Amino acid sequence: MSLRPFTILVTSFGGQAVILPILVLVTLTLLVAGQRRAAFWWAFSVALVLGLLLVAKIAFIPCGDYLPVSGLRSPSGHAGAAMAVYGGLGVLMARLAASPPLRLLVVGSGVLLALAIAVTRVVIGAHTVPETILGTLIGLIAPLVLLSRRDLFVGPVRLRWIWLFAGPVVLIAIFHGFELGAEHVIERIAYQLNGLLGVCR
Repeated sequence: MSLRPFTILVTSFGGQAVILPILVLVTLTLLVAGQRRAAFWWAFSVALVLGLLLVAKIAFIPCGDYLPVSGLRSPSGHAGAAMAVYGGLGVLMARLAASPPLRLLVVGSGVLLALAIAVTRVVIGAHTVPETILGTLIGLIAPLVLLSRRDLFVGPVRLRWIWLFAGPVVLIAIFHGFELGAEHVIERIAYQLNGLLGVCR
């Protein structure tokens, strides 16, 4: 039996059609709960990763052949976004969890899901191993930023970690399988900018 349908299912969890609604929903959930600081750092850290992935793609797509690492043309946006969102979400939920085992479970689950998505990018041939590793490393910035903020939540904290879990699960069920087609747009922009600047020919 082919595992391709399963890998396609898993890899779609890292698509823009899933990632962007989760980013917005979690931000709104934190704001409604009165946790403006957590909402800011969550949105900032994920947006930072998405911005860095965009810049890396625009720079690498036309210039990949000039890099010392072979097979590095376009850092995996799925891998990076998944690590930022699911890893970052794991950190948020861990801060709200009551027990150390539960904290370890939610952080570990978020990171493992992100890594599973990264692996599927290689399995389905969407990206090379170096591209996936680079994307994942860029994505790690978001959970590390959130981990560095000791004052992420301010009291009284009425928010429960399960609220941050339930919303994204619903969004994944609704939007997984959809693609926004951003990769083709980014590639076109990358070549147009390079044509104007003449950096890599």
